[in-house]
Amino acid sequence: MSDEANRQLSPEPIDPKRRTLLLASMTVGALLLATVMLLPSGSEDRAVHTFSTADRPVLGQAGVGAQIVLFSDYKCPNCRDFEHRHLPLIEQQLVKTGQAHVVFLQSPFLAPDSLTASVAAECAFQQGSAQFLKYNAALYAEQGDERAAWATPQLLRRVARAVGLNLPAYDQCVIGPVAGATVNSDLEQHKAAGMLGTPTVFVNGRRTPAGVKEIRAALNAAP
Repeated sequence: MSDEANRQLSPEPIDPKRRTLLLASMTVGALLLATVMLLPSGSEDRAVHTFSTADRPVLGQAGVGAQIVLFSDYKCPNCRDFEHRHLPLIEQQLVKTGQAHVVFLQSPFLAPDSLTASVAAECAFQQGSAQFLKYNAALYAEQGDERAAWATPQLLRRVARAVGLNLPAYDQCVIGPVAGATVNSDLEQHKAAGMLGTPTVFVNGRRTPAGVKEIRAALNAAP
């Protein structure tokens, strides 16, 4: 093959400065694509959602102050983080001051034992909001690896005993149809609102990042 043909087939050398700019552009593009992929769909949701919250567990007094609706899954590590880090501050700063109340709704979507845990928590609520709040806190304290089926009926009953639930009533509730139907209704409400994972927080119907600072800001911005 002639030298002229070789020159035609050989790729033109890329100037080092041009190569650096090209690589930088590719890197930025990849980062932007990754960011878009990581953002939850509907992250700019500005809709006002309405939820059925009658006869659901409440921290504070229903109807007093703003309504904070919390969807959670007992197998969700971020939900445990919210329970331990943010909920105590929300209670101290917003609930006890009469600025808000918190309604707990179930969204058991991670695994089959998410549903088992949510049904058990609903059965705790059948014995009162105070009993639910005790059970809710104790169950998060027992949370195991998200990938393991740790929320067994035995563990859930042990927690029920530890927080002082009426065990015969609890036992009848977990095998009955009512608690499961109520939990499923909560889950369907979350799906209808976009179901962007857990924990999901709505302040007066508007989706708000799940943090005490963001919730306080949403309250301050409310008309």
